[in-house]
Amino acid sequence: MYGFGLSERNPFFVFDWNFSDASNDAARRFALINRPKETSVLMDLIDADSLIHYSLWAELPKNHPVGELWLETETDLKATIYLAYGGFFRQALTILRSWFEIAVHGVYFSDHWGQSTEKYEQWRKGARNAPAHVGDLTRALASRTDKLVAVDQPYISARLEPVYSFLSKQTHAQGLDMYNLQKGRDNVPRFLERSFDIWYQKTLEAFDALCFLYEIFFIKPLVSYFNGSPQERKRLQDSSNSLSGLMPSYGLLVGVVLSF
Repeated sequence: MYGFGLSERNPFFVFDWNFSDASNDAARRFALINRPKETSVLMDLIDADSLIHYSLWAELPKNHPVGELWLETETDLKATIYLAYGGFFRQALTILRSWFEIAVHGVYFSDHWGQSTEKYEQWRKGARNAPAHVGDLTRALASRTDKLVAVDQPYISARLEPVYSFLSKQTHAQGLDMYNLQKGRDNVPRFLERSFDIWYQKTLEAFDALCFLYEIFFIKPLVSYFNGSPQERKRLQDSSNSLSGLMPSYGLLVGVVLSF
């Protein structure tokens, strides 16, 4: 009915829709029927997110920002999918921005975690602000001495700024006429092809940009985890085969990890 058979993965289980009150939502049926390939990719993306972030959570020290903040935001990635498939595109992009921003902050605060200044701990308690602008974030990341890949600020900025800027504008309702995410909608949320495709592309770009950062800073824990688990290593390779053509940085990250 939805373009997948009983022997294939069911998005209602992968995205946890079977446990929500919207499991028979009409908008989601339209999205599933009209975007079966994209749905398959998003299911693979959920698997990739779990593979990468669980391994980092398992290998990095307890309470490390990257692992801790993944636990905070893991449901956000599913929430943006849930909203987009329900026809709530601006809301889906707002949640995507939250997921991306907090994940990037995890990388940023990994340089301050466990220090006497307690910048990360203070931020969690609401006593300190994180960098508010992407330029501040990229400068801080580029200045770090623990980079495993030699990249400068313009290079990092070129990967983060387009995603960060677009999502921030949508969150603050700037440039509404540029994308007009409500075009074609009446008084209820509906599947809108153009709006869905914009959200879908930005979701892939956001995940890929995060993988770009992980290649710079977190190859070692990823290698350690996947070298110790042949089954998970096979899953990672299968995931890369599916997604690397759409998300090059994810493919590069996996390629480096599996080269050890």
